[in-house]
Amino acid sequence: MSSDKAIGIVETRGVVALSAGIEAMIKTADVQCVAVERVTSGYLAAAVQGTLAAVRQAVAAGEAAIRQHGELRSSQVYPKPDPVTAALLDDPQPSRIREVMAGLPGAAR
Repeated sequence: MSSDKAIGIVETRGVVALSAGIEAMIKTADVQCVAVERVTSGYLAAAVQGTLAAVRQAVAAGEAAIRQHGELRSSQVYPKPDPVTAALLDDPQPSRIREVMAGLPGAAR
């Protein structure tokens, strides 16, 4: 995965809301869904990748769809992700993701 593309992530509770969000994101803008992960019991996240403008548009559409079908927990757009962060989406191994997340400033320990 190239770090020259923006990444957008939405997190929600429930499969129905997440499915609606993903559907809205990929139909609204020229983005690819690059990851769907279970965060914790009942909470799921999806990541899309594309140009910054497309990712912003997709995340906004995804947020609206998720709110319509359930609960939006969080969303974020990363305009120029660090290559290490972008590489995590290429081969997401739970242990590696936890290791990187634990090293971020302000991470719960």
